[in-house]
Amino acid sequence: MRKGFRILFVCSGNICRSPFAELLTRYLLAQRLPHDQITRFAVASAGTQAVTGAAMHSLTRDQLPRWGMERVAGERHIARKLDRIALASADLVLTADREHRAEVVSTHPSLLHSTFCLREFARLLAPVSLRRTGDDPVLRARAAVSTAAVRRGCVPWVDKTADVVPDPYGRSRNAHQLSTDLIGDALRQVLTVMFDA
Repeated sequence: MRKGFRILFVCSGNICRSPFAELLTRYLLAQRLPHDQITRFAVASAGTQAVTGAAMHSLTRDQLPRWGMERVAGERHIARKLDRIALASADLVLTADREHRAEVVSTHPSLLHSTFCLREFARLLAPVSLRRTGDDPVLRARAAVSTAAVRRGCVPWVDKTADVVPDPYGRSRNAHQLSTDLIGDALRQVLTVMFDA
């Protein structure tokens, strides 16, 4: 078992939702963990239909300051297409919707139990405490994944819209704000359970 933990965010174009989630996760990890523990986590993003080499969408990038992040962080993002190499190294894959999740699992079936829609993952972990797993953040992250996988078959069914982060591409500034708010709220819930609860 690897000593580190790799998180991969997946959306369609890798210019709005998944890069925002990647940047915000790095930012939130830096707030919660000491430096020597942050380096044990690798966070990346990719798109199922990525515009390879493209920058982060300007309207999504404009949302970064609302979350305490400097705008320049988004300007460094370079979109990349989802591939088997990225999937093979991931310990947790978090997608923008169920279609992305299905594509990940069909490409790499071994990730069935470690791939979730982001909002689904937050919902599954909401009532969970990981205190008994100890203080090691990587072990707690692994416990969160296995716990969510077990709970997925034991919770009431929800409509797929409950798991979707809507794609803001080609839409208004408000759509980009909604998308980032849904991502941010879900990530805060997830990281609170993983590291604070």
